[in-house]
Amino acid sequence: MNRKPVVEVIGLGERDLVEARSQAAPVIRAATVLARGGVTILRIGPRGATKQTAIARGEAALTAVRDALVERHDLPAEAYVELDSESYGTPVAPFTDRRFLLPHQDGGHRSFLTPSRLDQPDLDPRERVFSETVYWKRPSHKIYQGFLITNAGDPPGTTCYYNTLTLLWDAFIHRHGRAPDGLSELAMFSMENLRRSKANQATHCSRYLTLGALLGSREIAHHVMPSGPRAESELWPAQYIRLPALCEMADRCPCGSCRGPGERLFCHACAHTLGRTWPEFRRDYEIAVVGDHHDLLIGNNLTQLHAADSQASRTIHPMCIVSDRAEGEAYERWLAAQWRAWYGPLREEPFATQTA
Repeated sequence: MNRKPVVEVIGLGERDLVEARSQAAPVIRAATVLARGGVTILRIGPRGATKQTAIARGEAALTAVRDALVERHDLPAEAYVELDSESYGTPVAPFTDRRFLLPHQDGGHRSFLTPSRLDQPDLDPRERVFSETVYWKRPSHKIYQGFLITNAGDPPGTTCYYNTLTLLWDAFIHRHGRAPDGLSELAMFSMENLRRSKANQATHCSRYLTLGALLGSREIAHHVMPSGPRAESELWPAQYIRLPALCEMADRCPCGSCRGPGERLFCHACAHTLGRTWPEFRRDYEIAVVGDHHDLLIGNNLTQLHAADSQASRTIHPMCIVSDRAEGEAYERWLAAQWRAWYGPLREEPFATQTA
């Protein structure tokens, strides 16, 4: 199994964004890459456009890709393109001008990997919400995460991608000493992990589902999300009080090279759930992308995590394909297909026939 996402650069000209734009060959290709679990970088010409022109073309391009995903890959028709305000990289460590965002999913209060009800029939769609009241900016379910680079920074920032399903698969093997019998067993494992974290939310105080929680750590300290989630971030005093084990984790990690409390905590969670330190995690799972000015980067926000290493001067304009609800027969069938798209060889397990 290939542990790293596939990344494809696709050029889009003005003619691709006019009539029948969802039928344009580059748009169809971008939708196909996304439907198969990959990442697309849309290079939208001309390169010398103003910021506002680039944003308008980026929105048109993502709308065209959304339409092609609906027409060709069964994305629920209620999904729509959502633009957020421009985001600025803020340094958080003293005397530095760079930041590293640890692997996360945008809008993680309700945008994280869950099985389809076709594979896990007892799943309640309400379990796809981790926080109803405390979240970052918008309450929508982000299906495809994307952003237009409005200032690449100097040197240009790097975006990293990781396959969440592969991480879940490897975590299952690390815990049980064997591979799952099929998607149903893996789906059950993921739901057990989600429910454990929800049940302990009053203790760990996180509004996002962390990677350690998703991968099944029974150490509740691994369910704590650093602010941001930035590698340099300190944790909240209340979290140290509730979970004293955090004190040692934030000071010292298994690899001995992590640079801040948030990163060291993440290193502990990786070692516990995957048997890999954070540097080993990066070696085995990470694909790094350096985006150019006005590139539009798009990836599946549920089956992938992303991280970013960038200068404080880097700016991005978030553009996502979202839905106001993550439920219904069309959504469940689309989500089931996302699990199968990555696991290809596991298709010997018959597709479930229950209705959502």
